[in-house]
Amino acid sequence: MNTQTKMQKNWYVSVGAAAVLAATVGMGTAMAGTLDSSWKEATLPQVKAMLQKDTGKVSGDTVTYSGKTVHVVAAAVLPGFPFPSFEVHDKKNPTLDIPAGATVDVTFINTNKGFGHSFDITQKTPPFAVMPVIDPIVAGTGFSPVPKDGKFGYTNFTWHPTAGTYYYVCQIPGHAATGMFGKIIVK
Repeated sequence: MNTQTKMQKNWYVSVGAAAVLAATVGMGTAMAGTLDSSWKEATLPQVKAMLQKDTGKVSGDTVTYSGKTVHVVAAAVLPGFPFPSFEVHDKKNPTLDIPAGATVDVTFINTNKGFGHSFDITQKTPPFAVMPVIDPIVAGTGFSPVPKDGKFGYTNFTWHPTAGTYYYVCQIPGHAATGMFGKIIVK
C-alpha cells in the first residue's frame, strides 16, 4: 500500500469514528428530547414505588446495603436526572457499598420510552470508550426492554459478588462514556 492510500485509509477511519461518535451522541440527545412527558407523569408513581423496594441506606453519595440478601433498584433517565444516568435512592450514579457474600437481587427500570439501556456489572475501570468493549461483564441485564404500550420496561437479575471493586455501566454506545456508570464496593 502506498503512502497516499495509507493516508486515505487513516482519514476514513478517523472520519468514520467521528461520525459514529456524532451519531451516537446526537441520537441519544435526540431520543432524550422526544420523550412523551405525559407518559412519564402517568408511570412515574409506579416507578417510584418500585424504587422504594431498594434495601440500601443513603449516606452522602453512597448507598450502603447490609444482610445476606440485598435488593438494588436502579432506574434510567428519570425526570430531574441528566441523560444518560442511573438513579438509586434519588442519587445520580451513587457508589453502592455491598457486603461480601451477599446475594444481590437487582431490578433495573428503563423509563426512557425512546431508547434502550443496560445495567451491567464489570471490574473494568473508567474511563469508558464511546464504543464500549466492556469485558468481562460479570452480571447484568444486557439490553433492557424499552417501555411500550404505556408501561415502563424493567428486568431483574441476581448476582453473587466476591470482595472487590466493580462498576455498573450502560453498554449503549456513548452512555458510559458520558457518565452512565457508578462504582460498587464489595467488602
